[in-house]
Amino acid sequence: MPLESPGLYLSEEKDTDKLYPFISASIFPVLIYTALTLGILLFDSTGQYSTNPVIFYATPLIYILLLLVGDSVPVILSVIGLWLPDLRSKIVALVSIPVGALVGWGLIQASKVQGSIFKIATYPWAVSSLATAGSLAVFTPSTSFFLYMVVAIFEEVGAVIMGKNIANWIHNKGMSSIPASLLGYFLGRIVLVTHHWFSYDKLENISLYLSAFSMFAIFTILGLLAGYIAKGLDDDEATDKVIPMLIPVMIIAHFAFDFVISQLMVIS
Repeated sequence: MPLESPGLYLSEEKDTDKLYPFISASIFPVLIYTALTLGILLFDSTGQYSTNPVIFYATPLIYILLLLVGDSVPVILSVIGLWLPDLRSKIVALVSIPVGALVGWGLIQASKVQGSIFKIATYPWAVSSLATAGSLAVFTPSTSFFLYMVVAIFEEVGAVIMGKNIANWIHNKGMSSIPASLLGYFLGRIVLVTHHWFSYDKLENISLYLSAFSMFAIFTILGLLAGYIAKGLDDDEATDKVIPMLIPVMIIAHFAFDFVISQLMVIS
């Protein structure tokens, strides 16, 4: 039995005024999500604690998912960019998997270039030095596979939700739909970069933040292109015209970069 349209799950008329009706228009969920993430990392960065990566990522994300308007599967899939209601969107999502893998691999090749900004930047753990980050590269391939798949899924889902949350907030302040949608997505990425505060030694390695944002921006652009090809400008989840997001290509590109670079041990 096919899933119903997420639009059927709108329960409050006031939510139809939002750019993304299933997501809060307040900035507080983004701030609390960030506070929870950095709070966990604060203790892990001391070296006396070690949080399971699934628990580390799931704890803040569960909080923000609980704030969605409606808790149905269609709503959640729509919010995270995984709503595939027709054959066209399913085909685009399927094709985007090898495309994402190719992009992730291409970024690896860029990371090998002398003076590249891409080295190291996606090791997200709470570590106090790049030398400690190097220990992540000694995991077995199977362990690294699952580890970086967890990283890719949770970081990309978190970035999309925060981006839409920020877009709603900006839209409420008077910005028109398309600019608010785009700016929200990229500001969500900037927030995600700040979650690496402890991983990147606070302000000791500014280039790592620039590197991470550059790659995150590439992932976002891929998701926007895939969403546009799959759905056009009329996104079923929104009450206004926005550029839709399709997340599979983003997850795969993120995963491919992290996993391959961990196996190459590109650590300086």
